[in-house]
Amino acid sequence: MENENVSLEGKTKNKSLTIISWVVGVLLALTGFVSLFSDLIPGLFLLLAALVILKPTRQFVMSKIPIQIGRSIKIGIAVLFLVIAGATMETKPRQDVASNNSAGQAQESESTQTTVAPIEQVAAKPKTLEERITSTINTSLGSQTNTKKPRVVEVILDPYKPSMLTEYGYKGGESVTGVLIKINSDENLTTNLQKGTMHNEATKTAQAIFPLNSTIGDIIIWSQLPVKDQYGNVKDGTAIVYSIARPLFAKINWSNFNHRDLPTLLKSESRIDDRNNYYEAIKF
Repeated sequence: MENENVSLEGKTKNKSLTIISWVVGVLLALTGFVSLFSDLIPGLFLLLAALVILKPTRQFVMSKIPIQIGRSIKIGIAVLFLVIAGATMETKPRQDVASNNSAGQAQESESTQTTVAPIEQVAAKPKTLEERITSTINTSLGSQTNTKKPRVVEVILDPYKPSMLTEYGYKGGESVTGVLIKINSDENLTTNLQKGTMHNEATKTAQAIFPLNSTIGDIIIWSQLPVKDQYGNVKDGTAIVYSIARPLFAKINWSNFNHRDLPTLLKSESRIDDRNNYYEAIKF
């Protein structure tokens, strides 16, 4: 009779542990999946911890490994993944608070100085068009990618030559500028998701840049990703090039436009105006 009670107590305890592991594993999996899109590394390690904790995924992985791993080692691996996830989580909010405090102190100091400074020195220097473009892109897409790289790499203004003015129907002597923009793209998990991310960034960039200045005739966006060359070296390089002219920008109903249609639209519009184009510089 006593053995039956002990056996029943053991089964109840194992059942409770199974329920707890499922709850913890599912919560970690959901949290890790959501975190992948904002903080890649912690999200990945949360998913790995969930993989170890959830019995079906753990058994699947163990079946592929030729050696037996004890329960204590499995628990240790899960704890290690959780520690790594916690250690790599973003601490930006605290930094922002500190930087905001510093900025507030700097502004207070500047406001004190303006009481004795000449009016000519107080007037803010107007931003150049390059600076306004950079600031607008940072506002639209974020100043950093999800891998903590600066968003805007380079902005170049390329004034139209007289021959280009004639070719695209402008008046002689009119001021028209092409804008060349190099940005780092957010990174994603699959080829389809990655392309969708880059198309969305290009769409938002066009919507933000053209309204800045009426003299902008077209924009070319070089969207960068880490690219491995033939020697195995990895560095940031152009992955997709988007070329968009103002006449096409004006024709699009942006409120109903799907960013995934951008490549097809640019290719078809290139027959009308060769300033519109889409080109994949790497093989996805």
